[in-house]
Amino acid sequence: METVAFIALLFFGLLNLLVFHRFKKPLLPLLAALFLSFFVFFLSPALGLLFFLLGQTLAFYVVGKRA
Repeated sequence: METVAFIALLFFGLLNLLVFHRFKKPLLPLLAALFLSFFVFFLSPALGLLFFLLGQTLAFYVVGKRA
Protein backbone atom coordinates (compact mmCIF):
# COMPACT_ATOMS: atom_id res chain seq x y z
CA MET A 1 0.00 0.00 0.00
CA GLU A 2 2.85 2.35 0.76
CA THR A 3 4.25 1.69 -2.71
CA VAL A 4 1.02 2.85 -4.36
CA ALA A 5 0.98 5.98 -2.18
CA PHE A 6 4.62 6.70 -3.04
CA ILE A 7 3.96 6.26 -6.77
CA ALA A 8 0.99 8.65 -6.51
CA LEU A 9 3.15 11.14 -4.62
CA LEU A 10 5.85 10.96 -7.30
CA PHE A 11 3.39 11.20 -10.19
CA PHE A 12 1.53 14.24 -8.90
CA GLY A 13 4.73 15.88 -7.67
CA LEU A 14 6.34 15.57 -11.10
CA LEU A 15 3.13 16.68 -12.79
CA ASN A 16 3.06 19.81 -10.64
CA LEU A 17 6.73 20.46 -11.40
CA LEU A 18 5.92 20.23 -15.10
CA VAL A 19 3.01 22.67 -14.69
CA PHE A 20 5.12 25.14 -12.71
CA HIS A 21 7.94 24.91 -15.27
CA ARG A 22 5.55 25.21 -18.23
CA PHE A 23 3.96 28.41 -16.91
CA LYS A 24 7.29 29.85 -15.73
CA LYS A 25 6.35 30.01 -12.06
CA PRO A 26 8.98 30.00 -9.29
CA LEU A 27 9.85 26.42 -8.36
CA LEU A 28 11.26 27.03 -4.87
CA PRO A 29 7.95 26.79 -2.92
CA LEU A 30 7.01 23.63 -4.78
CA LEU A 31 10.42 22.01 -4.34
CA ALA A 32 10.40 22.82 -0.62
CA ALA A 33 6.95 21.24 -0.27
CA LEU A 34 8.03 18.16 -2.21
CA PHE A 35 11.20 17.69 -0.18
CA LEU A 36 9.35 18.04 3.11
CA SER A 37 6.58 15.67 2.05
CA PHE A 38 9.05 13.00 0.87
CA PHE A 39 10.98 13.29 4.13
CA VAL A 40 7.83 12.96 6.24
CA PHE A 41 6.51 10.16 3.98
CA PHE A 42 9.40 7.91 4.98
CA LEU A 43 8.60 8.55 8.64
CA SER A 44 4.85 8.03 8.24
CA PRO A 45 3.14 7.49 4.87
CA ALA A 46 -0.20 8.94 6.00
CA LEU A 47 1.42 12.10 7.34
CA GLY A 48 3.57 12.32 4.22
CA LEU A 49 0.49 12.36 2.00
CA LEU A 50 -1.12 14.98 4.23
CA PHE A 51 2.02 17.14 4.07
CA PHE A 52 2.06 16.66 0.30
CA LEU A 53 -1.50 17.93 -0.07
CA LEU A 54 -0.97 20.86 2.28
CA GLY A 55 2.39 21.71 0.73
CA GLN A 56 1.06 21.67 -2.82
CA THR A 57 -1.88 23.84 -1.81
CA LEU A 58 0.39 26.37 -0.09
CA ALA A 59 2.86 26.36 -3.00
CA PHE A 60 0.08 27.15 -5.49
CA TYR A 61 -1.28 29.81 -3.12
CA VAL A 62 2.11 31.53 -2.75
CA VAL A 63 2.77 31.50 -6.49
CA GLY A 64 -0.75 32.76 -7.26
CA LYS A 65 -0.36 35.54 -4.72
CA ARG A 66 2.82 36.76 -6.44
CA ALA A 67 1.15 37.00 -9.85
